[in-house]
Amino acid sequence: MIAKTPLKAGCAGLVLALGLGAAASAQDASKTYKGAPEFQFGELKIKPRGRIFLDQVWQDVDRETGADEDLEDGRVRMARVGVQGSYGDHLSFVVEGDFGLEQSNWEDVYVEYSPAKGATFTAGHFKTVGLENMTSDTYTTFMERGPFTDVLGVGRTLNLQGRLNGKTWTASVFALGDNINNPSVPSDRPTGSQEQYGFGGRVTYAPIVSGDTQAHLGAWVRRRDRADQSNYSYGVRNNTNFGSRYLTTGGVGVRDTQVGLEGALVHKAWSVQGEWANAHVERIADAEDDVQVWYVFASWFPTGESRRYQADQGQFGRVKVKRPVTQGGAGALELAVRYDSADLTDVGTPNAGEYSGWTFGANWYLHPYMRVMANYSISQNELRAPVSDVDVKTFQLRAQFDW
Repeated sequence: MIAKTPLKAGCAGLVLALGLGAAASAQDASKTYKGAPEFQFGELKIKPRGRIFLDQVWQDVDRETGADEDLEDGRVRMARVGVQGSYGDHLSFVVEGDFGLEQSNWEDVYVEYSPAKGATFTAGHFKTVGLENMTSDTYTTFMERGPFTDVLGVGRTLNLQGRLNGKTWTASVFALGDNINNPSVPSDRPTGSQEQYGFGGRVTYAPIVSGDTQAHLGAWVRRRDRADQSNYSYGVRNNTNFGSRYLTTGGVGVRDTQVGLEGALVHKAWSVQGEWANAHVERIADAEDDVQVWYVFASWFPTGESRRYQADQGQFGRVKVKRPVTQGGAGALELAVRYDSADLTDVGTPNAGEYSGWTFGANWYLHPYMRVMANYSISQNELRAPVSDVDVKTFQLRAQFDW
């Protein structure tokens, strides 16, 4: 178990160290601009990084029992600050924390070693599986990643990963631990104090990579054991980070094996993307259940831009805006529609059931580092009797800037 250092103190120390180093060597530093100034001191390159998401959310909750709600909130959805850099040709690092949503958390915190082209070893706190999950939320088409990542819990954990890649493919294997923001397992438990552990791998391949068309195929597997931590829970948010999870299994999983498939196709201004996954859940007393989740979406740029697929990374990157407002243009416009589905009925707990949801989105990219987003979601939570069904309608706006 690593020490859970308070984020504010850790980030303050990081910023102070960076500032002192910059001040001491300012006359020797060369500067370039990549969203933020990049400084070089000999073999060391370092650059501030971060993002700010400002959201306004309106939500209408319609319960079968009649206990309806109208909710509204304006909030800092995300406020990340950190640094990234490299030392020489083989070492690189990222340290980033999030100060949004009334609490502070560590996000990406890792070191990478690349002994040769196409080979990378990574140690630290980061993500490992899933096409949308691996694509930065700065570049995702919708404001939130949707139920797919919620149900599977495929966020950041402590990992040790080895990865190979070529121009059109990637292959990685990893061993995983816990999320570093989770509380430590109490050491006085009679059963022990071991955190979760597991292993897995992901492969991707781009069968088509041309000037106008790119195709992505991927598959991954992940095996987890909760050890002495609480049971795994599988739940759904309504295509938003706001509000409650009305559909959830509760804490049921002692171990699980997750298998996922990925696909995407980009042709000029058009794109489609989808993923499917099954989690085989092992419970106490040898009970076993399956949880399935999938989504598909399509997007179109009427202004002629295209989603930028990175075949050697197996993920999507920053959209290149043809006519940014900073150069007198109108920016880029993207329109998108998405369908999500999750089936938790096999688990059999009262709040388990089936989820389905439609999301309609519009993104205005003022320039590559700033966009305004709007999402409208219609969600249905069909719960097991005697728990009543819940329908949720959510409208969200976001102003986003990153560096």
